[in-house]
Amino acid sequence: MSYDPKAISTDDRSFALNAMWVGLAGSLLMVAGALFGFLEKVSFAAGGFTAGTLISLVFVGRHDEYFQRLVAFAARWACAAVGIWMFLAIGPITDEWITDPLIGLTAIAAIFHIALAAARMRGY
Repeated sequence: MSYDPKAISTDDRSFALNAMWVGLAGSLLMVAGALFGFLEKVSFAAGGFTAGTLISLVFVGRHDEYFQRLVAFAARWACAAVGIWMFLAIGPITDEWITDPLIGLTAIAAIFHIALAAARMRGY
């Protein structure tokens, strides 16, 4: 195997995989906050960690195939959630929680992180 100066180290790979657990916790905390009415109290910290893990995926091309496969699997689930959310939002039976963008984005982030965690635990 040839040397790749842009390749990440094993420590960076481990950090990226473990950071996704923080994103999962943050997104689940935000979903709970949205459901039980304390979202304003946790949105800054939990939202910041969740958004940070999603923004860091811009650099997914630097990771190995395993991490890219996990992200692709989770992204498919997140895209399906976007499609369902859009279908519900434009349908004749809409409710306030369906059209609330913060709740929708929080749910999509949670679905992404849940799918990534499930794929990681399954050894996908």
